[in-house]
Amino acid sequence: MDKNIKDFFDYCQTEFEYGWLDQDGKRHEGVNDGKTYYLQSPEELKKSKLGICWDRTELYRDYFKNKTDLKFETYYLLYDDGKGCPSHSILVYYKNDKVYWFEPMFQNKECYYSGIHEYDNINVLLDDLKDKWIKNALINKMIPENYCVANISIYKYDTPKYHINGFEMRQHINNSKLVR
Repeated sequence: MDKNIKDFFDYCQTEFEYGWLDQDGKRHEGVNDGKTYYLQSPEELKKSKLGICWDRTELYRDYFKNKTDLKFETYYLLYDDGKGCPSHSILVYYKNDKVYWFEPMFQNKECYYSGIHEYDNINVLLDDLKDKWIKNALINKMIPENYCVANISIYKYDTPKYHINGFEMRQHINNSKLVR
């Protein structure tokens, strides 16, 4: 494994707390509020050290764009429950005919999956993302026990505008490429 990517992973795993900033800069724990959430730039996240997966994925994107020559992509999985729509965004990168899921966030003791995971292709990776996310979502009661698998979608998305709220982020995703 590339030492620089491993060092960046360690930094991402240890330096940031899970939570979010609102448009007034106030810090919050837990799941964001769509109206007042504020998507931070990578530099803002480095200063606040507090972010949800959307913020952190933009930091990962910035790192891979500026510090590597590897191909990378970002994906967004969501469960459309018509309410909060629990979701998770990730970055994947390609190296030596393999694809890697760069995941410093899944650190729940009951569903620990933090790491840099290697796959033969993107379809296997996305299947694993879906399986691990469902397991985590059930443990954390983000989706009901009788969830509808048809409500789970995965999008491939490009860089959103910084400083948007959660509803604007969802609109950005809706305008992205639906892959499943």
